[in-house]
Amino acid sequence: MAKATMSRRGFLKTAAATGAVAAATGAFASNFTKLDPAVAAEQDEEIVIHTSCRACIIDCGAMVTVRNGRVVRIEGDPADPMNHGRMCAKGLAGIQALYNPNRLKYPMRRVGERGQNQWERISWKEAIDQIADAMMELYEKDDPMQLLLSCGGGGNPTRIMAPPRFLNAFGGGNFFEPGCAQCYLPRANAFPVVNGMNDTSIADAAVLEIFFNNSKSCVLWGTDPSQSNVASGGRALTQLRKSGCKTVVIDPRLTPDAAKADVWLPIRPGTDVALALSWIRYIMDQKIYDEEFVMKWTNLPYLINEETKLTYRADELGLGSHDDYVVWDAKTNAPAAMPFPWDDNLEPVLDGEFEVNGKKSRTAYRALWEAVEEYTLDKAAEICWLDADRIEEAINTYAEGAPAAGISLGVPTDQYVAASDGPMAIAIIDILMGCINRPGSWVQKRPSGPAGVAQPWDNNGFNELVPTLCVPAEQQAAKLGYIEHKGLEHWHASHIPTILEAVRTGKPYRPKIWVDFSGNKPIMMGNAAGFIQDMRDNIELAVHCFMYPTASSVEMADILLPTSEWLENSYIAYRMNTLVVRQPCTHLFESVDNHMIYGWLAKALADRGHENCQLTFQDPFPDPNFGGYWKNLDEFQAWLADQADRKVLHKGLSWKELCEQAPIEFMPMDEWQNNYEQFAVIDEETGKPKGFNTSSKKCEPYAEGFTVMGRTGGRFGADHNGNVQPPASADYEPLPHFEEPAESPLTDTEYPYVLTSGRVPMFHHGTLRNVPWLREIYPVPQCWMNPKTAAEVGVEEGDWVKIESRRGETHGKVLVTEGIAPGVVAQERFWNPELLNSEDPSQAWKAMNVNVLTKNDPPYNNVYGSYTLRGFTVKISKSEKPAGVWEEPEEFTPWLPEYSDYTGGGYAVYDAGEANYA
Repeated sequence: MAKATMSRRGFLKTAAATGAVAAATGAFASNFTKLDPAVAAEQDEEIVIHTSCRACIIDCGAMVTVRNGRVVRIEGDPADPMNHGRMCAKGLAGIQALYNPNRLKYPMRRVGERGQNQWERISWKEAIDQIADAMMELYEKDDPMQLLLSCGGGGNPTRIMAPPRFLNAFGGGNFFEPGCAQCYLPRANAFPVVNGMNDTSIADAAVLEIFFNNSKSCVLWGTDPSQSNVASGGRALTQLRKSGCKTVVIDPRLTPDAAKADVWLPIRPGTDVALALSWIRYIMDQKIYDEEFVMKWTNLPYLINEETKLTYRADELGLGSHDDYVVWDAKTNAPAAMPFPWDDNLEPVLDGEFEVNGKKSRTAYRALWEAVEEYTLDKAAEICWLDADRIEEAINTYAEGAPAAGISLGVPTDQYVAASDGPMAIAIIDILMGCINRPGSWVQKRPSGPAGVAQPWDNNGFNELVPTLCVPAEQQAAKLGYIEHKGLEHWHASHIPTILEAVRTGKPYRPKIWVDFSGNKPIMMGNAAGFIQDMRDNIELAVHCFMYPTASSVEMADILLPTSEWLENSYIAYRMNTLVVRQPCTHLFESVDNHMIYGWLAKALADRGHENCQLTFQDPFPDPNFGGYWKNLDEFQAWLADQADRKVLHKGLSWKELCEQAPIEFMPMDEWQNNYEQFAVIDEETGKPKGFNTSSKKCEPYAEGFTVMGRTGGRFGADHNGNVQPPASADYEPLPHFEEPAESPLTDTEYPYVLTSGRVPMFHHGTLRNVPWLREIYPVPQCWMNPKTAAEVGVEEGDWVKIESRRGETHGKVLVTEGIAPGVVAQERFWNPELLNSEDPSQAWKAMNVNVLTKNDPPYNNVYGSYTLRGFTVKISKSEKPAGVWEEPEEFTPWLPEYSDYTGGGYAVYDAGEANYA
């Protein structure tokens, strides 16, 4: 790697003088087809392009200044209704990421052994042909299920539905994503099962009520928008606090939002569900819940069939229609059918146990009480290492604002065995308090367009962008780990530990080809060393598609494919009532959009006689229920414009016109915002209220949808494709429960401390550690520890420590702070790109990576298969700084941007005759 010859100050001076912040070592003759994009400006003319950032998943509106085909400035877009022109460090670092000397410039093929970091340049044709030949052989001679695709790890790469869509076109296979069952899927799936509406993740932009200053109180439960969603959610939360909203923060660390909270509860990692159960108990015991909402809009008054674990339907007892449920009527002292939504002639009993047809039957409310009864404030305080009085203060701070209140649940419970229990419990709290679809409450629906039906918010843009084919029942059932963990079907995913077991043992079959779209898997996967060994030793062909080489590339890959940065990409996303368009601002080298790689592989398979892949090219604007692919960027962009027009705009705009007009306000803000109490709106077809998206059309704190899911594949009795699947080995329970973590500091004397993790605002998941100015701000991971813990370990501020678990060891730099409880340590996941070219490239992922320590073995969450990334035990000792790690600002100068010209923005059509991919 050539080192920069100028200082940082000299670089900035030169860049300012020439108007160019540019990049990539060396020049080469491009063979890309030229388009006529905005970047093809007259010399020295500046063009400002409205686009959206993808340094994380939030899609903040951005304005990008381009001069002579080079990006020279990035700013927030004041037209964006969420960030109001703000940008975070990650987004502002887009130029350094784009023009980074570490960019993967063209396809590469391994020439040494895996792990030796030896490569040769190849053409796109050679790369696609080699992969397609291997896939076709697998399809014809082996089992399509042996194809493995993955994405995830942060930043720009593939949307979550693209890999399963390709697998369905291929005819089988497995898909995984490290942040699936371990980050967001459990909340995204579990909340709607319980509340029939939406999740409450600020970090994933699901909570938009915070932008209107309507909320009177809120709880940030394991989420910190001031670090994870800085320019949008963090900005809005600051305004919300200024408007008088009271805040409670539940987090082991004194985060920026915790420092500004009215109540901070520094909870012991791994005990969130115990605390949530105590909140439910307190609300029920003190009878501070919203009685009218609980009675009329939840299933808590319904009677339970104790044998089936489901609430009674009226036809089971000969009382009426299957569409009606059963309550105990105090007037007649007998069970009675309750039609939707309510019968004023009945007097349902909320809390009770009765004899129905000679069998015991409780109300769902009584079952909930029995599930939480033992979790008094004192017991929760003991379990969670908290003060009971402070817990009570936190509950009342939240409750006093209801129903204009809400709880945002962050990622922590996704990373425990409690992945389903956490969101279940939090959803129940909001339901009890009536904080559902009311002004100021955080569970809402928003319309998706001017003609729109109110739908749960989807910040990831158009779901149909990566449509899936209909999956046969046997193909779905063959996905590794799916039958036991059916909640994974929400993202069409397989179970990661079961995949690894199959890779290692060949049972029930061994995945042979792995194509990874994005990221740095050793940094994101639990028990990183075990993951690398399984994949490196057993996968026959591994392909890594990303913007720059990472530890995944060096340790496991055979072929590297260069993907484009967000400043080179095309996409569409919603920002509240506004549609934003991510459009190419420039293009470098032979990098391509991920969707082109999928399309080229599908086309190569079609040319080799794969019949299903041939079908995907019959229509450039495919039926979203079937799917299709695009042979070139023009087709892809035209399809995006068609989707924007058909679903939202109805203006007939071309891609060019869409880009020129973006961002586009597709409906007035007051019309978009004021969609409260949609559950009570009368449906013209039925003449009854619309209700909620559950079987009962009411919120279901007694979440029998989970039980149905475990038995059939989906909460309504079948999976997404209408297939009824075999049941899991054990029922999914309809009510949350708490389990002490498998590795507990209460009993573990060898590993006495409990470890947690969390985001910092400079990076998103595994990305951007090769961006010099971000690393200057945060060069190495801080190991937070209380002064008492530091004294026990024998370290001081700035010392280096070795952190060990039963899986491995890694390092961190000590931060001594009262902002974390004694006995708890916290450290952000990390990796060191500077060590990739060292004598031992594996140190890039070993030196400071907390996922060397984490667990991916049982116990798992039964619904989602989530494993343990937080709340496990470690021991700590004083150590030395790992060799070769960069920490001083001047050490990062080799990563400063280098000059490069625009290399064309088009991708040529794949044509079998010309054998031309780019």
